[in-house]
Amino acid sequence: MSMQKSLFGLGLLMLMLTNIAQGAITRPVNEEGKPTRVYVGGAILDVDKINSSEQNFTLNLYIIFRWKDPRLAHHEQGSVIRKISEIWNPRLAIVNTQKHWKNTKDEVEITSDGTVTYRLHVFGDFSQPMDLYDYPQDHHVFRVPVVAVGYRPDEVVLLPNPELKSFIAEKLSVADWHISNMQGVSQVVPFANNIKRPGFVFSFEGRRLLHHYIIKVILPLILIVMMSWVVFWIDPRNVPNKLGVAVTTVLTLIAYHIALSGRLPEIPHLTNMDKFLFGSTVLVFMSLIEVVMTSHYSGTDQIVFARKIDRIARWVFPVLFIIVLGVSFSFI
Repeated sequence: MSMQKSLFGLGLLMLMLTNIAQGAITRPVNEEGKPTRVYVGGAILDVDKINSSEQNFTLNLYIIFRWKDPRLAHHEQGSVIRKISEIWNPRLAIVNTQKHWKNTKDEVEITSDGTVTYRLHVFGDFSQPMDLYDYPQDHHVFRVPVVAVGYRPDEVVLLPNPELKSFIAEKLSVADWHISNMQGVSQVVPFANNIKRPGFVFSFEGRRLLHHYIIKVILPLILIVMMSWVVFWIDPRNVPNKLGVAVTTVLTLIAYHIALSGRLPEIPHLTNMDKFLFGSTVLVFMSLIEVVMTSHYSGTDQIVFARKIDRIARWVFPVLFIIVLGVSFSFI
């Protein structure tokens, strides 16, 4: 009899362990034939940086996931804390993360009715392909897709939490962008080979502040180009001074290119800023050629013709520069 009791107890223990193991693997089915609902809410605590050259952005993100698993119901007072690996979970992953750090533990909070709450606080870099044709007048929608890895859309669905609206902090660290319209929507996320996974996408709109680039990038370049026009007001017989100003302007422009290269995106097409840089560079080198021509004519007793070229250049170059500005930034 004692042997039978022992065998019965061992069998009961094995059955309990089997049920626990199955509960950890199989998803909870709250409604027959319906996918398991995972409710999501989050907050963008900060946007530290948007890097156009690297095509990524740095984000401080806090997300709360909540789902119900009746198998985890208990009679303990308050909530129970367990490791997320010990129970069924939707195997959540952020798709476009490059590198990130977590400030939360891989633990869940389980209430007496089996409601599971998982909190995720991440900080790091997220990739974002950008359409930079209009740079620096561009506008983008930045996205952070979270997916349930290994589940089909008919098995798990990620929904906005009606009790926890997603929001973005009022004050952000990023200085040269205007951030607005933060949203969190349920969305099926496509992968390669027609694979689709249930997901939830956080998004926000970013518009680059043009006045920041006007003051720090565009205005200095305008001054460099205007500096090259000084040679048109120097007498053609004063060759050393004309050549000195022209060469100095060219060297200044080269140094400006080097300083700006780290900020410009490395893409196969020309942005508005690239067009403006190219047009400005051409005008500066044209002014250098004009100096060489007038110096040549003044040295061959054609000083009147050299001065005429200078007078024409005083009007032609500003007009050409206005055209470059208009074409580059769509004013014309």
